[in-house]
Amino acid sequence: MLRRVFRASLITSILLFIFGLFLVFNSEGFIKSISTVLGIILLIIGVLPVADFFRYRKSDITSGIGLISGIFSIVCGLMFLLNENMLMVLIPVFIGVWMIINGINKFQLSFNLKDQYEKTWIITFIFSIVTIVCGGYFIINPISGAKIVTQTLGIIICVYALFDIVDCILIKKKFKEITTEISKVVDEQ
Repeated sequence: MLRRVFRASLITSILLFIFGLFLVFNSEGFIKSISTVLGIILLIIGVLPVADFFRYRKSDITSGIGLISGIFSIVCGLMFLLNENMLMVLIPVFIGVWMIINGINKFQLSFNLKDQYEKTWIITFIFSIVTIVCGGYFIINPISGAKIVTQTLGIIICVYALFDIVDCILIKKKFKEITTEISKVVDEQ
């Protein structure tokens, strides 16, 4: 039983490591695949309420809302399918806006700390400027930003997978030692 658990954990970690490598070395392909899948899902989600509207021909408020949301989903799905880079632009722009807002908050906080005669205000000030610049980079160059985010995620996944593989091996080794000790105790009795 435990062998299967160890084997499954090890295989999962190896697959996760391979997935991380894929993100690092083929980040653009991964994002385009996600964009295609998202486009297909949105199309399916949109077609169903539109089909229901024309099939049942109800004229109540809920069917009208269903028709509008269905058409919106279809349009969004087509946009993701026809423009694979759309997701590569949207994600970094949202991250960039968030970073700029966060950086501005930290910028203001750094001057509040300075007014309180806190010596560490300069560190917060420098981090705020770096955060604002990075956020601006993501907005100005979103495709490169998307690659950076995806590759960073891939590196984090690879590191996690490696730690998990080492952990699995160590646990398996420790488990063998414990079972050997238990066998010795049982044999002595």
